Amino acid sequence: MTKQGKAAVTVCSTAFQTLGRAQARALGNAALPIAIIPHPFGGRTREDVRRIAEQCVDDIAKLLAGEKT
Repeated sequence: MTKQGKAAVTVCSTAFQTLGRAQARALGNAALPIAIIPHPFGGRTREDVRRIAEQCVDDIAKLLAGEKT
């Protein structure tokens, strides 16, 4: 999407962060912004999931604005 001039952010868990960055490089988009969420995600309470989601939304907004998270 970024190559087409559209904003793009990938969401990836900490367990797959290295793989996500490697895949972005392999596909010619090393600068692809990636929002990272904690792993594992399963087994968390609704409150934990909501907190993680709220942080992720903030991180995505910052990444789309060109800021580092």
